[in-house]
Amino acid sequence: MKHAYQKLLISVTALLITAFAAGCAARMHADGNTAVTVSAGEHGLVATPVAVPWEGPEISEDTTVAVRYGNQVRPGQVELAGDGSAYLWFVADIPAGESRTFEVTVGESPAVPVFGWEEPDGDSTALRLNGTPVLRYVHPEFDPEDVENTMKPFHHVYAPDGSRLITKGPGGRYSHHRGIYLGYNRIIVDGESYDIWHARNGEHSEHREVEQTRTGPVFGEHSVKISWNDRAGEPFAEETRRVRAFRLPGGGTLIDVRSTLESVAGHIELGGDLHHAGLQFRAAQYVADNPETSRFLRPEPWAGHPADEEHQDTENYVDLPWNAFQFRIEGSDYTVGYFSHPDNPAGAQMSERLYGRFGEFIPHEIDEERPQTLNYRFWVTESHAVTREELEAMYAAYADHAGR
Repeated sequence: MKHAYQKLLISVTALLITAFAAGCAARMHADGNTAVTVSAGEHGLVATPVAVPWEGPEISEDTTVAVRYGNQVRPGQVELAGDGSAYLWFVADIPAGESRTFEVTVGESPAVPVFGWEEPDGDSTALRLNGTPVLRYVHPEFDPEDVENTMKPFHHVYAPDGSRLITKGPGGRYSHHRGIYLGYNRIIVDGESYDIWHARNGEHSEHREVEQTRTGPVFGEHSVKISWNDRAGEPFAEETRRVRAFRLPGGGTLIDVRSTLESVAGHIELGGDLHHAGLQFRAAQYVADNPETSRFLRPEPWAGHPADEEHQDTENYVDLPWNAFQFRIEGSDYTVGYFSHPDNPAGAQMSERLYGRFGEFIPHEIDEERPQTLNYRFWVTESHAVTREELEAMYAAYADHAGR
């Protein structure tokens, strides 16, 4: 375990739903609806997606669900897992130290926007919420004659209101930095060294297929297969990248990224350095051109480090549970929180650059029997008013409620 944060306690009670905590009492309403009780810990839950295991009558991912608390009605969304189990997702707000009981009605859904995937062209796939863009997965076929534009697949991120992209694609300062992306600049395979980060010598990562998509009123998700190829174009590793986006009721977007990298070529060392490897976020080129309003907001142990130097020493930024980058694009303020799940391997080094790139590097070794899985969440808001306390609470909720 990477971080020793105190766990929130979730208790879920329902006649048709397995409880997370022992000793929970089930309760069925006279109208046949199900009661679900969720308890928050010391940080509380603020617009937090929660998943409740479902063991009742057969349901599908098309089943509509309404979740009520008092006069508030929010949609639920069903996820069917690969092992045949089912989960009910909804967004909960619960003050610290309190519990709330929600009424779940199957077959009913509030009139709310719904996520959907589109393919505007052969090189990208877009996630929209009733027409408003949320994410764009850019995945051109690799072209050795156009490495600049085809070296790696990545996810662009839109502002929560859909008005603009807040991430960078090809071009600009450090063209190989793009949106949300993963890479290592020193990968050792059978004695050979490959650089997927820069992709200068023929090695590259390349989209293979979209394995699965999910859509509904709570989140949109897809899982994609990405090959990591050597200089001859042969794969030495295969990545499965699952990206799930939630739109929060009060504004803002949560983006969960789970990447599993599996070897197809024996023992592999995933190495490099903190500035040229790992899962990274790169803000739009406008930020690099106008860095004067940019700054980093970190957890208390690292809060006092200077944030106004572009190339500051970050060698001691080890195992940060979260970090946040605040920047401005054409008069609009944004904060992007970067949360590293506590199940990620220890020893991660966080890298920061005021021109717009930040993320952590975790050196690792894999083989056919030992894949690497990394889990992250990005919290995107249209404000610089986000506080360290809010980020702590959002991280605690992610650490304890986002195990799926």
